[in-house]
Amino acid sequence: MAEALNETATRIIAACEQNWDAWKNDCSGFLKAVGATLGVALQGNANAIGTYLETAADWQNLGSDLATAQLRANNGMFVVGALNTRGHGHVVVVVATDTPHPYPVAYWGTFGAAGRKNATINYSWRASDLANVKFYARPL
Repeated sequence: MAEALNETATRIIAACEQNWDAWKNDCSGFLKAVGATLGVALQGNANAIGTYLETAADWQNLGSDLATAQLRANNGMFVVGALNTRGHGHVVVVVATDTPHPYPVAYWGTFGAAGRKNATINYSWRASDLANVKFYARPL
């Protein structure tokens, strides 16, 4: 039997649900709105956020470790996946799940289209890009 999600993990999912409809067409806008709901200030577009998280003292750099990203989210940490690219980068909010998946579960907006809710990140990036996605976590 799966364990219940902890209170902080549930709060992060609620913040994603609260902000998704308004920001489903903008990944960085969605992330900033979720962050604001949780009391975490983030600024700029996806590339700027990814660059900031790379060296931010209050964020743990998890590298490209999919399993650790999911574990940190399951433990109630605020986890962001980011990939900087030419033009528009992309960011997602990794959320807790009680169901094992090969890829972390996340919410995201998509520039010029609708993102996804509570879906694995292999739907957010091309397969060739997944190995380059970096994850960052911080406690709330």
